Amino acid sequence: MNQAVVRNIVAIGSAILLMFAGGWMSSARAGQGGKAAGYAEAERAVTKLEQEWFAIQQANDWARLSKMISDDFVIVDSDGSLGNKESLVAGYKEEAPRVLSLKMQVLVAHAVAPNTVIASGRDDIATKGSNGGAPVHRYERFIDTWILRDGRWQCVAEQITLSKPEKR
Repeated sequence: MNQAVVRNIVAIGSAILLMFAGGWMSSARAGQGGKAAGYAEAERAVTKLEQEWFAIQQANDWARLSKMISDDFVIVDSDGSLGNKESLVAGYKEEAPRVLSLKMQVLVAHAVAPNTVIASGRDDIATKGSNGGAPVHRYERFIDTWILRDGRWQCVAEQITLSKPEKR
């Protein structure tokens, strides 16, 4: 790569970094006086929806789950693959007969606006072991992005990363 291209990449990266830093600083200043009206309400609403997601998934109620997920949903799965609403639900359906339990071990909802919430957490998914063996646990960290559209919260994006069990 020639030096001019490298300089352009560095300049663009620096500009993006400055934009994020400026936005973070103004957010930090705005947050010093407490959260704006509507932020706490948004966080409570999304926290409830994240908890419902697990109950719905355990009940295999795919139609109800589909209503929580936007049609333009995108997922970056733990293997790095990209997916959408249909592939997410299909993956849940395929895994459902093997799932013994789903536990959300950590959940934090952070409103960045009254209509936008980032939820992050950690899950423990226990599935049947091969040949009737001991259950196998898969730990995942997730980040979900929720948007309030037309008076209804919808998950528009998710990223999943494999994790390890917490040491106690």
